[in-house]
Amino acid sequence: MICKKCGSECPDGNIFCEACGAELEAPVLPDNVDDKGRMKKQAKPKKEKAPKPQKPKKEKKQRTPEEKAAFKKKIKAAGICLALIAAVVIIVILVQLFGSSDGYNAAQNIPVGRNVAYAESETGLTFSEKSANGMINNMTSFDYICISDKTTKVSGSEQPQWVILLTVGEDDIITAVEYYDFTQLKLNWKGRKMADMLDQNSLEYGMSIKNVNKKLGLKPYYIKRTISNDSTYCYRYYFTDPEQGYDRSYNYFVEFSDVEMAVKNVSYREINYAATILAAGETSPAAAADSDPEASSGENVDDEEPAETEESSEET
Repeated sequence: MICKKCGSECPDGNIFCEACGAELEAPVLPDNVDDKGRMKKQAKPKKEKAPKPQKPKKEKKQRTPEEKAAFKKKIKAAGICLALIAAVVIIVILVQLFGSSDGYNAAQNIPVGRNVAYAESETGLTFSEKSANGMINNMTSFDYICISDKTTKVSGSEQPQWVILLTVGEDDIITAVEYYDFTQLKLNWKGRKMADMLDQNSLEYGMSIKNVNKKLGLKPYYIKRTISNDSTYCYRYYFTDPEQGYDRSYNYFVEFSDVEMAVKNVSYREINYAATILAAGETSPAAAADSDPEASSGENVDDEEPAETEESSEET
C-alpha cells in the first residue's frame, strides 16, 4: 500500500503510514472479496419452477328430467331395502332376547290355589297329563305339563326352550308351579361358566330378584312357586377347579318371599354327574344326584330341587 502523502510503501492492512503518520486510504475491494481478502460465497440462483399444467375442468353432465326421476327412484328403493334389513335384524335380536320370556310370564301368571282350567283360561296355555317328549316326562313327577313349541340345543340335543309343570291336589287345585328355562343351559347342560365358585354369603337378606340376578350375573334355570307363598329360584353354573383340574357344576338356590319378593335363604348343591351316569337300575338322574354321599351342599338345602335331566346322559 502506497502513502499518498509521502509516497512511502506501507504493509497492507495498516491504517497510518509508518513514515509520515498520515492516514492511509483503504483499498476498494471487489464485490466478491471481503475485508479480509477472502472470496465471498455466492448464492446459487434459484430455479424457477415450471408452472403445473392445469387440467381442463370437466363439464358437469346435465341430467334430463327422466334421468333425475330414475335416480330418485333408485335412492328411494335403496332406503326401503335398508329399512327392511334393519327391521329384520331388530326382530331377530328381540326374539333371541325375549324368546323364552313368554313361558316365564305365563308361569308367573298361573294362580296357585286355583284349578287347571282357570289357569288355562288366564294364560292361554294348554296343559296335558303327558308330553310327546319322553325325556321331559321322566324328568320329575308332575300332574300336568306344557312345553314350548320352540326348541334350543342343550349338549347337542334339541330341547324345548321352556317347560311348565303343575302339581295339583283335589279338584285339580294347583299346589305348585315349576318352570324350567332350557335356554339358560344353551350348548351346555352344566350351565354358564364362571370364574370360580359362587359364595353362599354373597347375597343379602331382603335383596330383590333383580339385584340377585345382577349380583350373580346369571338368570334362573328353574323356578318353583308353591301355596306357601315362597318361591325357589335355581341358578346353574360351573367352573374349572384349579386344584382338581376338572369342571364342577352347581345348582345355586335362592328362596324368595312371594309377598315381599325378597331373599329369605340361600343354599347350593354340587351336581355329581358321574353318580348320575353310573347309577344302577332304573334310578332317575335326580335320585342318583340326591343319593350321592359326596355331594357338597350348603345349609338349609331345599329338598325339592330341580331334577337332573336326561340330556346329560345323552351327552356321555
